[in-house]
Amino acid sequence: MNSTVSHRLLPIIVSACALLGGCSDTLRATEFCLDGQFDLGARYQGMHATAGEMYPARFCYVVDKGNVMFSGSGRSNPDMDGDWTVAFLPPDTVRIINRNSPPDVEFSGKSVVEEALRYRRVDPKQLIAEIDANPGWVTERSGGGRYTVLYPGSPHVAEVLVADGSLNEFRTQTDIPLRGRVPVSWQWDWSDQDAPVVQLTVEDDVIFKARGRWRTLGATEAEALWKLSGGQDAVQVPADRWPARISLEIQEVANGVNIVTGVRTGFSHIIIETSEGLVVGDAPAGWVELQQLPPADLVPGYGISGLSENFVDFLNKRFPDTPIRAVALTHAHDDHAGGARAFAAAGAEVYAPQRVVTFLDESLNRTAMPEDRLKAGGRSVNVIPVTDRLILADDTNAVELVELPPGPHVDAALGIWARDAGVFFQSDLHVPRSDDDTPRTDRATTECWFAAWAVSSLPPDTIVVNSHSSPRTPVSRLARYLESDTCRNL
Repeated sequence: MNSTVSHRLLPIIVSACALLGGCSDTLRATEFCLDGQFDLGARYQGMHATAGEMYPARFCYVVDKGNVMFSGSGRSNPDMDGDWTVAFLPPDTVRIINRNSPPDVEFSGKSVVEEALRYRRVDPKQLIAEIDANPGWVTERSGGGRYTVLYPGSPHVAEVLVADGSLNEFRTQTDIPLRGRVPVSWQWDWSDQDAPVVQLTVEDDVIFKARGRWRTLGATEAEALWKLSGGQDAVQVPADRWPARISLEIQEVANGVNIVTGVRTGFSHIIIETSEGLVVGDAPAGWVELQQLPPADLVPGYGISGLSENFVDFLNKRFPDTPIRAVALTHAHDDHAGGARAFAAAGAEVYAPQRVVTFLDESLNRTAMPEDRLKAGGRSVNVIPVTDRLILADDTNAVELVELPPGPHVDAALGIWARDAGVFFQSDLHVPRSDDDTPRTDRATTECWFAAWAVSSLPPDTIVVNSHSSPRTPVSRLARYLESDTCRNL
């Protein structure tokens, strides 16, 4: 690296030094922000199962004496805006910051150094500084500014291209549900040195395109950044719950109808016992954090099919003499459908809304899928379409798969109805936080839409259960949703 580049990067190297070993307390915090658009469709979290669904998004990264703070704003789904802030306080503390609704939440006792580094190096100046400070991470120098880097804790190597002292490209691989093992690339255009343009590409899809900017935070602003929200002590949570953990439990909610929780944090699934086998709602998959370098799964070590393979094993132990008859995919979002290969490998039929069957057939059978039980068995997934209503007939517990109309969350969805038991399962459409008679305001559009459908389509004593929260809602309560000001004012 020439002397001009080294001189320009020296402040960055020193300001990042705590994570690299040693730091000066006199340096100010630096903030790097990316303002642009994120393609939820290409992320397989959009309204449709296709790319080209762009929404405004902003990512910001602060580095301050070894601490790293990530904040983001944008849509996690088509119907839900949000913002979030997480602080990494090496060596072993993560804090979820709740400025508008204290207290904060802290996870302590587990090393977060590698995770903090993955966020910090999204700033291209910090990344070059890191490579310069850690020559042992570079396994090959090909000339022309191209490096091969093996990062601690990452299963895949990265290729880094540096030109004229600036990062041009960071290329690696990752395993993404419904895609398989695919190339991921951050590409930079430095035509404007103070506001470079970056695009994040997964395969041939540009998932995120944004313009960057930097600023130095004043001492007072930086100090306030790391204070606890509202001056309140943070809620302490065991470290093994960050960022997600597996803690499988099962509870019977009606005769022959069960809910399994803890397939991963925040996910619940219906299990209906029939004389021909179990009917399961949704096939969970991991979640890859694309706003990190390299991208990492929330539950490391399980890959694309691992969560659902673990789920299958749990069901086989809990119901040792009962095969898994079917899995019904409520919609095509990758966290709900991406694990279907595990159920197909177990011999289950796979059902999905008719409008996404072609997409799921192609995605679940891609040659890029890494090794799993389905590949080892030389089998494939055959997705069976559900149009209007499809009854899985049974002497003890008939199950009706119900095609829902296009809504604010997705344009193709299923509900799973254990009619005799009076239980209806759906995902992401009704996610209550309480037993209130009014819906969540942050999800009002979808909540009110689903309430209107349920009231017109299900008996009032039917209990609605969901994939992401514990309250169980009778349809009669959903009728009261429709009388609330929240729904009336939409």
